[in-house]
Amino acid sequence: MKTDKSNSLVLQDILNDLERVKIRLEKVEEKLNEKAIQKETGKAEPLFEEKDIEIKIPGNSDGSIEFRFGEYGMAWLGNIVLLFGITFLVHYIHNATGALIAAIIGYAATGIIYFCSRLTKDSYSFLSKLLNYNGHLLLFYFTLRLHFLQEIPLIGNKIIGLVLVTSVLCYLLFIAYKNKSQFLSGIVFLLVLGTGVIYNSTLVNAAFTSLTALLTVLLYNRFGWIRLIFIYVFLTYITHIIWLINNPVMGNPAEFIKSPGMGYLFLIATGFIFSMIALIKKKDTVSDDFIITTVIWNGLGFTFLLVLTVVTYFSQNFVTIFTVISVFCIGYSIILQSRSSLKITASIYALYGFLSLSVAFFGLYGFPKAFMLLSHESLLVVSVALWFRSRFIVIMNSILFLILIIIYLTESPSSSITNFSFMLTAFITARIINWKKDRLNIKTEIVRNLYLIEGLIMTLVACYFTFSKTFITVSWIGAAILFFAMSSLIKNIKYRWLAIITIIAAAVKLIFFDMSKIDIGYRVLVFLLLAIISITVSILYTRYYTHKKEDHSG
Repeated sequence: MKTDKSNSLVLQDILNDLERVKIRLEKVEEKLNEKAIQKETGKAEPLFEEKDIEIKIPGNSDGSIEFRFGEYGMAWLGNIVLLFGITFLVHYIHNATGALIAAIIGYAATGIIYFCSRLTKDSYSFLSKLLNYNGHLLLFYFTLRLHFLQEIPLIGNKIIGLVLVTSVLCYLLFIAYKNKSQFLSGIVFLLVLGTGVIYNSTLVNAAFTSLTALLTVLLYNRFGWIRLIFIYVFLTYITHIIWLINNPVMGNPAEFIKSPGMGYLFLIATGFIFSMIALIKKKDTVSDDFIITTVIWNGLGFTFLLVLTVVTYFSQNFVTIFTVISVFCIGYSIILQSRSSLKITASIYALYGFLSLSVAFFGLYGFPKAFMLLSHESLLVVSVALWFRSRFIVIMNSILFLILIIIYLTESPSSSITNFSFMLTAFITARIINWKKDRLNIKTEIVRNLYLIEGLIMTLVACYFTFSKTFITVSWIGAAILFFAMSSLIKNIKYRWLAIITIIAAAVKLIFFDMSKIDIGYRVLVFLLLAIISITVSILYTRYYTHKKEDHSG
């Protein structure tokens, strides 16, 4: 009985083994079928595809931490040490024998690194990838050394040296594109920026920086690499700062260059190029928040560099620059409104365009003359907000309009035309918001109330500086009457509140400031007029609430 039982267990083990072999054979057949299909359709996998290297602390998923660090950590450490070891060796040989021998040995070492990478591709894939990246960096470095980074270069012509380095960069970028490697692309772009810095020319540095921006946007359009753009928005503007302060990285004194030449055009081009991410069709892997954040990130970097450049070099001649930026941003916002799925980006660029237009107005007319144009511009902004159905533009414009009024009242001499311009703009904007609040999707009265308060303040200010001191109080009383009339005409309680506040302001001025300054006869007339209006308003309110109470009781 025991023998039969043991035989049955052995037989069961054999059957289990056969089942596992069957499953493995099925998987092998699936792989072979996939490769056959790829061969027929011409979509065979590349012989050596570089996957992006994940830089993270290894965990316990495939073994102990010790073995993970042993396999991956030591591979990283070994390649870093190898990279520096080879560069130091070639530098030593250069000092001992000359540039030619050093270049030959450097390229030979690079070839050996590539060969080792190919040799370990199947058995040590992670090490193979690191060796491959090591080879890319060495290839760039030794090509760069043919002219740059040494006192007596092997190639004396700077242009030829730049062409050779650029050829290597194009080759590496081709590999990154072919293998869809975001990691290698990031390295190549860093090398491009570094090449511009090492060349030590304002024009070349600025051009390479804009070229980097263009390449990152093109790869985003192809693969949706938004993180790469986010990083290089920062790095490209940092590189613009480097050439703007005379490239101290190459040992130059850290000071603003005497003239930016055409370099500032590349700065503007960089900002425009990165702006294209708002128009490019969004990939499924990219979130809306990331795109909006990147657009704002680009705007902050561009604005900082633009202000720095204008203040340093164009403080007397910046109108053309800001006019061009304004035209581009407003035109681009119209395109985004019709073509982009993210309407908020259209609002952002429209606001930036109008801000640039405000700076251009200031450059043309200066303060205080520009204030009247800026108040009219506020109405234009609200009109665009209606067109775009943008609550964001309305809210931001209300904040900017408030800041503009504060600056005007505190810093500039008063002008009657400008005062009334601000007053009318505030009241007209409030009416537009109330009229089109559904289109703008505004659920609160805060923005409209803000404009009404601003309109009230500017009404008092306009009357104060327009009329003689004798008639200021009377003019305020007249304004209160107009507010009551407006309230009755459009059936709106807010204008009655404006009228009441204006009457109170007139009464305060009359009692505390005008008592000893105006003629006794005129003083009596003003007191009587204010009393009649106040009592009349009281009677009207009493009759209104009496009728309302009777209607409810009936």
